[in-house]
Amino acid sequence: MNVFTSILACFLGLLGLVQAQGFVGNCTWQSANLTGSYLGMYCNDDDWTDYSYQWTWLDLDPCFTNNGGHLIPYDNGNFTTSCNSLNYTATDISFALTAMCSDTSNHFVPTAVDLNTVLWNHNGTLGCFDHAGNATECGPMCDPDWNPLY
Repeated sequence: MNVFTSILACFLGLLGLVQAQGFVGNCTWQSANLTGSYLGMYCNDDDWTDYSYQWTWLDLDPCFTNNGGHLIPYDNGNFTTSCNSLNYTATDISFALTAMCSDTSNHFVPTAVDLNTVLWNHNGTLGCFDHAGNATECGPMCDPDWNPLY
């Protein structure tokens, strides 16, 4: 019985990990906006009869920690206390957060982490671990003065 319970626990843990991956496939990363540690983009909601996107913002600070100059996924990580110069690079299959983070010698070194392996989209809302961002029907694209970076 203990073996079955262990196998079931491992399977459910992996299922949660798989569900946390792949937001790039249902969010419009081309119009992403990174302001400080807040990532915003349009993500598909669960209403398949009226296929639409919600604008969602997520604070990435509780999603990662700085481990000796390397960004790693960590619940309530608060990486911005020792990292700066946040930016991103994106493709059809990955979305990397880049930063300069303090290493063990207190030197700032470049680091990156693929957000597509950590973030999730649930009904138009980005999140990580048990942290959910917010969602609205209209984001900065509704502002006539907004210019995307692409």
